[in-house]
Amino acid sequence: MNDSGRFAIEPFARAALVAASLLATTAAGSAQTAGRVGAVNQDATGTPPGATSRMLSIGTNVVHNEKVQTSAQGTTQIIFPDTSTLNIGRGSTVVINEYVYDPNAGSGSMVASVSKGVLRFVGGSISHTTGVTINTPVSVIGIRGGVATVVYPVGTAYAGTMPGGGSCKGELVIGHVGSSTIQNKTGSVTLKPGFATCVTGPNDPIPPPFRVPDSILQLVMKDLTSGPGQSGGAVDIPTDQMANRFGFGTGTLPDPTHPPGTDPLGYIAIFDAGNSAAQNQSQATQTTQGGPPPNECGECTFSNGSD
Repeated sequence: MNDSGRFAIEPFARAALVAASLLATTAAGSAQTAGRVGAVNQDATGTPPGATSRMLSIGTNVVHNEKVQTSAQGTTQIIFPDTSTLNIGRGSTVVINEYVYDPNAGSGSMVASVSKGVLRFVGGSISHTTGVTINTPVSVIGIRGGVATVVYPVGTAYAGTMPGGGSCKGELVIGHVGSSTIQNKTGSVTLKPGFATCVTGPNDPIPPPFRVPDSILQLVMKDLTSGPGQSGGAVDIPTDQMANRFGFGTGTLPDPTHPPGTDPLGYIAIFDAGNSAAQNQSQATQTTQGGPPPNECGECTFSNGSD
């Protein structure tokens, strides 16, 4: 080939290389980091879009539309830039559908889907501005300013602990801090802290909320926390001596919902810290009112599909 032919082809080759580079960059950018693993007990895996499954470990980045799955012994915690956390319990499947956060404005959007298992959301900045959405097979849950737990489907262990011996099928949603609104095709219910409700299906009326008994909270903690011999991926396991050195654990009364020995990783401390932060931020914008009588939910709101 003469020089003129070679020089005529080279620009096209360079253009093709540039285009290929741009495509590769775009593909890598499409899998943007949403959060990072803060704690994990094996087996817990993540499957990014178009990629193979990988084992999760502390510090692993979790990207948009990544499917996070845990085994019957696995749990994990995902921490987001706005300080929100998703605590994913045993036998769960969760997808991070959307996460956008502007630290300058302190706002953004977050959407996750739970197809099975136990999920506890502890709110950060986004939940106090635009709110966070959790999708399940039977409802859409909107969380503002707080903490909520979702269990789907409800197993026999949970169903047997309902107040008055009642049954709970489908989905259990617990409001801990702030407000949680559950909506399906028949209407919506807004929970106040300390109340829960069950949703049996997308076309079934949502029943009135009930006060959450300690027995249910104990089951939730059991599904979310480290089990015997698990450390959540921590290399240096905290000891009593370490806690005393840092001034933790002094003057603490026994808590029936947090029995000793069930939290070697310190999940409870993480949850309680998140609860405290959410509670403080919620109280800054909300007026605290006395709770309703034991069998009533004075601040829960309902609506039907005709509204």
